[in-house]
Amino acid sequence: MSKDWEWYSFPFKDSKRRIKFLALFIGSVLVFGFAFGFWWGLFSFIVIGLTLMPFYTKTFYKVSDGKIYIKKPLYSFSKELSYYKRVELDKFGIFLSPFKKRSGLDNFRGIFLQVEDEDLKKELYDFFKNEVESDGQRGDRAELKEDN
Repeated sequence: MSKDWEWYSFPFKDSKRRIKFLALFIGSVLVFGFAFGFWWGLFSFIVIGLTLMPFYTKTFYKVSDGKIYIKKPLYSFSKELSYYKRVELDKFGIFLSPFKKRSGLDNFRGIFLQVEDEDLKKELYDFFKNEVESDGQRGDRAELKEDN
């Protein structure tokens, strides 16, 4: 039986650099609003604010029963571990990709798990490396390959 993990990521917490960036963002939106009108300023605030939302809101992660569950402020989703074929370690977290080799589609099909705790990151990386990359042929994806 595999171990379950739960954690959350809140990158904005305890980062003076990110706080300065948010202040710069708000200031530039105000300048944009005064320069081009209230509605364009409001539009730019909404678009850029939604784009940067993962940096100043909490994201909850759970790995359990061969699935990854991710809960963000506006939506949540889950994926089977069998979908992924490659694991990469980054200084901000762990990247899971459905491709064995690097691909231009990695950013669109892959998933980045932000992990701030170094011990948890190493433990999760070892787990994912073992689960995802250890056996090349698994589940439905292996059967689909054989049919083609």
